[in-house]
Amino acid sequence: MKTAEKHKPMEMSEDFINTIRQWQKLEDDTIKNSEDLIAKSKNPIVQMIMEMIKFDSQKHKVMQQLLIDGLTKEPLHLNPDELAPLAEEMQRHIEAESKSVQLASKALEQSELFVTRYILTLLLADEAKHHRLLGDLNEVMLKRATIFVT
Repeated sequence: MKTAEKHKPMEMSEDFINTIRQWQKLEDDTIKNSEDLIAKSKNPIVQMIMEMIKFDSQKHKVMQQLLIDGLTKEPLHLNPDELAPLAEEMQRHIEAESKSVQLASKALEQSELFVTRYILTLLLADEAKHHRLLGDLNEVMLKRATIFVT
């Protein structure tokens, strides 16, 4: 009987890497389209939304490249010992994000106009995401567990 071959994660396949690269090309298109719409519009709300989409697409490309590099070059990891020296500053940032969520929520409760509520909802979602991301980093540090992507 043959020994079972070690399972290779799908992320290690060329097909997966090509999928991420195709996605990056779509992000390039989104960045270009956003810039075109920003230039064509005089409406500050449209410009703001397109700026947000543009910045998110730029961020997505960086994250996608990090995935590709982590799978094709050096494996990604998150080690609590790397986070420990940052603990105090990270805790201050967590507290600031928590306060931002509270203030955004309060402002949303006090608002009545559609556009104001719309923008505050977008801001609140971002602040909540930042708080969650920092909390995840803090959790890794507290659990003292190293996380490997590959």
